[in-house]
Amino acid sequence: MPYFIVFLVAPIAVAIALYRRNPRRFLDGPSEDAPLRLLRWAVSLLSPQRAEWGQAMLGELAHLDGWWRRMRFALGCTGAALVLPPWGRAAVGLWATIVATTASLIIYTSMTVQYGLGVGGWITLAVVGFICAGYLLGASALLRRPGIALPGLLGGLFATLAGLAQSGFTPTDLDTYIEIGWHRGVTVFVIPAVIGAAGTLWRRDPVAGRRVARLAALSGGLLQLLYATIAVAILGAGGPPDADGGYTVTGTVSDRLGNNVVHLVVGTLIIALVGWAAAALAGYPVRRPPAPAAPLAADPIQGA
Repeated sequence: MPYFIVFLVAPIAVAIALYRRNPRRFLDGPSEDAPLRLLRWAVSLLSPQRAEWGQAMLGELAHLDGWWRRMRFALGCTGAALVLPPWGRAAVGLWATIVATTASLIIYTSMTVQYGLGVGGWITLAVVGFICAGYLLGASALLRRPGIALPGLLGGLFATLAGLAQSGFTPTDLDTYIEIGWHRGVTVFVIPAVIGAAGTLWRRDPVAGRRVARLAALSGGLLQLLYATIAVAILGAGGPPDADGGYTVTGTVSDRLGNNVVHLVVGTLIIALVGWAAAALAGYPVRRPPAPAAPLAADPIQGA
């Protein structure tokens, strides 16, 4: 039931919040076409050392005609901006997520070969790789935002440790744990809300809080996937019998790996959606007051 509430109500709340932020944009439509908006977003992710390259790409886009031609150019520049390594703390965070994801995929591949999971296992592995690649691209974009890397990565670590604290840290605990009662409420509402609200309070900015929640969701999902994949590698087909797997070694391992994929997707979405809402709500009491208007210059004729 809590999952149903989150996935039903959270998108509606996000749409209401976006409308309240800028209602004229929904009524009048965007003032720029999609390729220009996409390229401006990609340029905003670049470090100061690459600012000139971004401005050159914007200038090149202005000379292109045709929506599809402009979109292909914007997509290519966006891909290049996301692939370019960031600087400073963001680079450390990005490499940490890449190492964790690579380790998960290597272990997953070795188990696919060891237990002979067949064509279905390889298809699932390809899906996992595609999901992880998307997570890495999203994390790469968020890590480049000023002041987001540290709280976002700490939020992902907090979500992972808090979830493991409820189930237990051993492979058997992870395999047999079933969320019931208050445990599910903590996982679905409390942990994501704490991350989103803390991100807003940390930066005193609800926009930053929403970015922190999204980065925490992505990094926490990848970290949880690594831990759960290691747990399956250690447990194998041992532990309690798995009825869904058919009591066979291959079926049990395949079922456990499949559960990890479901938790990766569902857990990430819950943290992102609930954390987004909590960050927006926490932004009302800490919303920065508007800057005072500059005083008008005195009329030289009246002052004479």
